[in-house]
Amino acid sequence: MGTISVSLHWVYPSSSIVSGRVRVGVVPRLPVDGVSFLLGNDIAGGRVVPVPEVVDNPDPAYTGTETDRSVFPACVVTRAQERKMKNVYDVSSLYQAVCDPDPRPPNEKDKSPPPSVERIPEGSELELVELVDTITKSKVIECQQNDESLQKCFEAVDKPVTKESNVAYGLENGLLVRKWTARPSVGVSECVYQVVLPTLFRQQVLSLAHDYTWAGHLGIRKTYDRVLRHFFWPGLKKDVIRYCNACKICQLAGKPNQGVPRAPLFPIPVVGEPFDRVMIDCVGPLPKTRAGNQFLLTIMCCATRFPEAIPLRKITTKAVVKGLIKFFTTFGLPKELQSDQGSNFTSSLFASVMRALAITHQTSSAYHPESQGALERWHQTLKGMLKKHCLSAQSDWDEGLPFVLFAIRETTQESTGFSPNDLVFGHTVRGPLQILKEQLLGDKQHTVTNVLDYVAKTRERLHLACELAKESLSATQKRMKLRYDKKAVKREFLPGDQVLVLLQVPGSSLSAQYCGPYTVEKCVSETNYMVRTPERRHPLRLCHINMLKEYRNGDKNKPVHPSGSS
Repeated sequence: MGTISVSLHWVYPSSSIVSGRVRVGVVPRLPVDGVSFLLGNDIAGGRVVPVPEVVDNPDPAYTGTETDRSVFPACVVTRAQERKMKNVYDVSSLYQAVCDPDPRPPNEKDKSPPPSVERIPEGSELELVELVDTITKSKVIECQQNDESLQKCFEAVDKPVTKESNVAYGLENGLLVRKWTARPSVGVSECVYQVVLPTLFRQQVLSLAHDYTWAGHLGIRKTYDRVLRHFFWPGLKKDVIRYCNACKICQLAGKPNQGVPRAPLFPIPVVGEPFDRVMIDCVGPLPKTRAGNQFLLTIMCCATRFPEAIPLRKITTKAVVKGLIKFFTTFGLPKELQSDQGSNFTSSLFASVMRALAITHQTSSAYHPESQGALERWHQTLKGMLKKHCLSAQSDWDEGLPFVLFAIRETTQESTGFSPNDLVFGHTVRGPLQILKEQLLGDKQHTVTNVLDYVAKTRERLHLACELAKESLSATQKRMKLRYDKKAVKREFLPGDQVLVLLQVPGSSLSAQYCGPYTVEKCVSETNYMVRTPERRHPLRLCHINMLKEYRNGDKNKPVHPSGSS
């Protein structure tokens, strides 16, 4: 079988077999009428055996010994084969077919190609080949001469260099270069010859130095040093800063030691009346008890910090509503109810119940538990106490829940200075310690009073306790805000701004990453924004500012090109 020399070109076919960049050899004509393109098996996905390949340096030593009769007909053809292969043409004399005569199984063969066969680059290697092919010396020289930003660099060519200067410009076969002597701190000078790059090619060089597979998305200083060893242009440092800051991959990944600065703390306003405002949440799944309970519906009064926990088998909207009705029939209907953005709290059924009961429902920021900090902190205490009860009493957690709640309610709350029982009932609830005290002191006869006096004194006692608790809670919030705001930074976004949002990774409840960019719809408060997330399950979501960071867009493709040199 003979070989011929053909010119090689890159083409971009689009078909059901292959689409993309393919290297082909071009001949004046093919011997098959109506056929203008032959696709090799290396690209066709193994549909043809042996493999026909177009190579720069064919090696006749590699010839086919077994042929696919649909491509290379046999020398002796039977009548049945002749009928079957009526329209098959022999094109084996045109191209070299590289076959694998090794009878071993594929997993035992040497997967490296024969030394004479050229491996077509793939992926990032193709990008590099394309990029290098587009930046030619003649194009660079032409663009240098027409680039106004390099005017001062041309004016500095062949100027005498003083001892104090470490920069000199010159022409190397028409190409403008810069001789730069670095002055490292170690005292050893390093002379570097840099190509002065025109505006047209700066974007490609920055991409090679930062985005390319071998670049690694390094930071500003290292990217700048990498470019400076080979290229230079006026305003290089500013362009590198803008390019790196606008890199989407770097913005999404971030740096471990450079988190988003937290916003100043805005405590929830202190509410004076008990149960005017309550917070609710769900805890679980917990270990399943004999009664079938796995979850807890937790409720807390914002004014008195009075807690309630209702065991549930499931936390659907219907189950949650039944638990809330049980609580409301004991303590009354609140004016406001705050929850997170769980699906059981944001369903249409839950919204209908809230409207029917004349309760204003407010949702906290997504993935921001600090919005319900008092309730979330109480969850830690509650789960710890339940665990200890189960270990000591050897019983299910739902059996010990009433006793744990009693202990929490009669304990003085640090932020208010009173126990929840004191602020709700107006007197000390009789418990085991009270019983022991009565046994030691004797059962003293209480003064008999009429109903009106008792109601008046209880009301006065409750009013005084609530006012003191309100003052104590306000003072505690001020101290907490003072500590929290020491490292806080005030930030704000405007409607239409592009932001990255820290969201949970789908399928992983313990992982989160920045996604986007998304558009800010409106500002809800000092720290909350409505953000459009069209491809997520919730196309419009409430996000806390601590979950948002600015997305720099457009700067990467619009570098600064000052006219001066440096």
